[in-house]
Amino acid sequence: MNDNTKTLCYSYFAGEISRKAAKQIRAFLAESEANRALFREWEAEWKTGHIPTLYQIDSYKKLRRRIIRRHNLRTLSWAVGTAAAIGLILMLLPGKVKEAPQVIPSIPNVFTVETRYCELTKVILPDSTLVWLNAASRLSYTDEYMTDRRVNLSGEGFFDVRHNPHSPFTVVMGDNRIIVSGTKFNACAYPGEGEVEAALLEGSIAFSNHSVQVDMQPGEILSYRLSDENLRKYSGDVRSRTSWLLGTLECPSISLERLLARISSIYGVTIRYSGDNTQEFGFILHLKESLPNILDAISCIKNLTWSEKDGIYYVQAR
Repeated sequence: MNDNTKTLCYSYFAGEISRKAAKQIRAFLAESEANRALFREWEAEWKTGHIPTLYQIDSYKKLRRRIIRRHNLRTLSWAVGTAAAIGLILMLLPGKVKEAPQVIPSIPNVFTVETRYCELTKVILPDSTLVWLNAASRLSYTDEYMTDRRVNLSGEGFFDVRHNPHSPFTVVMGDNRIIVSGTKFNACAYPGEGEVEAALLEGSIAFSNHSVQVDMQPGEILSYRLSDENLRKYSGDVRSRTSWLLGTLECPSISLERLLARISSIYGVTIRYSGDNTQEFGFILHLKESLPNILDAISCIKNLTWSEKDGIYYVQAR
């Protein structure tokens, strides 16, 4: 039964399923929490390497509307989640159920692509915009993407945006956003670093939030610190900001605290630094190196020591 149901679910994730098959999936999900857990597990398996096409997005919407119109179950609640798939949560409520009006919810489907630590992923959006996601990053967008061309980013991504003068492209990073019509740029907003950064290679972009709006030209780098809203815009080596695409992290000028925060984000570890070294220095990190080797190299350059206990790395001055 599971093999057949899994095949049906895979077809569902691809937007290719009949009403009869959709009814079978609903019945399967209604049986138990274990079945719903299996559904989520299959969804996670399927999403690897699958980015939804426009046809699939349209199929999701049509199928979702058909199922919502059918009130065979007492209550059917849809929860939309990760990587080009729709997660379903069924809640059976007691009592007599009256026929509900034929209302189609306006909540859009959300598609999410995530990378693991030390992993890079290529994403092709429905309008052929290309995005490379750095390690431990998340990109999400809705099935209204072709209307608003809006994505949410947590982590780091390189964007090669398909030009469309009638529909600007927007990258949302918490309360901050980058708006562009077509260009190549790098955006970085790891949650643990307390800073948002943009580096523009081609075209033009505008960085904005509740208090500032700054236009950028090719060759410029923008850094916005969240704690005190300090903003810097300067000309710099923008190519170094995309070195991670080639497996290295080039830092022409970076503080020790910021470097350790970036390593923590990429490798998915907690690094605690005790010191007040604010002097910036240059450093090139090969992302295939082991974390101990990287910490050894930094320790030699900055005269530090490091230790590890219970999965937490401690760095301090000698």
